[in-house]
Amino acid sequence: MTRPVHPTPDEFEIRENEVIHKPTNATWTAYPESAEPVWYRQSALGSVLSNGDDYREDEVAAMARRLLAERLTKK
Repeated sequence: MTRPVHPTPDEFEIRENEVIHKPTNATWTAYPESAEPVWYRQSALGSVLSNGDDYREDEVAAMARRLLAERLTKK
């Protein structure tokens, strides 16, 4: 049985130039000093996870982009 899940900021690992959604391992990478991703790896995003969690791609991507931009204000 699938279970729709909404992403939360604590599910993301924020690195210097990338954001990773830990449950799906989807990754958005930007150039230094850039808020926009230039590379994206989908991994399991868009698939139902083994525990039944089903993340909407658009919701996860929107949060990842927001966190990628916010990382610049925390330097």
